[in-house]
Amino acid sequence: MTPRRLLIPLLLLLLLPASAAGADGPAPTSQDAGSDGVVEIGGVDRLTALPTRGGTVLTRSQTDGGRVLRAAVLRGHWGVPVVAYDTTSGGLSADGATLVLKHGARSNPRRRSSFAVVDTKRLVVRHTIALKGEWSYDAISPDGSTVYLIEQISRRDATRYAVRAYDMRAHRLLPNPVVDPSEPDEPMRGLPVTRTTGPGGRWEYTLYAGGEHPFIHALDTVRRESICIDLPDRIAHNRRLWALRLSLRGQRVAVVDGAHVVASESRRPQQAAAGGGPPWALAALGLTGLIVAVGLRRARLG
Repeated sequence: MTPRRLLIPLLLLLLLPASAAGADGPAPTSQDAGSDGVVEIGGVDRLTALPTRGGTVLTRSQTDGGRVLRAAVLRGHWGVPVVAYDTTSGGLSADGATLVLKHGARSNPRRRSSFAVVDTKRLVVRHTIALKGEWSYDAISPDGSTVYLIEQISRRDATRYAVRAYDMRAHRLLPNPVVDPSEPDEPMRGLPVTRTTGPGGRWEYTLYAGGEHPFIHALDTVRRESICIDLPDRIAHNRRLWALRLSLRGQRVAVVDGAHVVASESRRPQQAAAGGGPPWALAALGLTGLIVAVGLRRARLG
């Protein structure tokens, strides 16, 4: 997935002494986010979905103090989706009006996957998405008009997947996978390690590993396009791979290990529409002492 649409350099500063590396490994993502739920962008309210014998208790509560503002009971067993192995939760649109819940799995892989699209003001289900096969939630556009789902395309290999867009206005799954336009035939392989969201909820940045090589998947949830930013193969063999996190640094996304972050590039002008940041990347990785510079081209996002 060599990125061909970025022009600025990607500088990888590998600084952490080898002695600091641990034996961290991946832990399975939970079935859902549980009582942690998902927090609105402003950080004021939290939405949770807790399955019970009689259905699912959906609540909106204040993050400060935990006061419940509104509650409802939904039919069936639903949960707030987890989007990465670090248990990052998702499902809530940036405007706070739409929440996507996933149905609890009864088998693995599932023969049928279901998602409930909830009106967060009234706490009622507006629409249900039902698809054959194993699917999981990935992202949602800021206004809730497009829901992104992960289609598992191999029963034997969980790292093989496709990102698909579901049009909420037309209530249909769009036929073509969401891919990097520069490499539409490049297969997608990997497991989501961690994620961070750009300002306004337009861009979703996910670190993937476990495939041919690690990469950052930058998903433009408005334009229904993605860009894949390759990272050095040596990262895949580092014992602290599953401890890495993503962090935004101005107009850049940084891959960080604890406090070991270096971001020396100057801030670039905003190129994307309001609420979205271009996927320029300055990745600072705390691994072993090696500096690698990778040439990229700037994405045309305007």
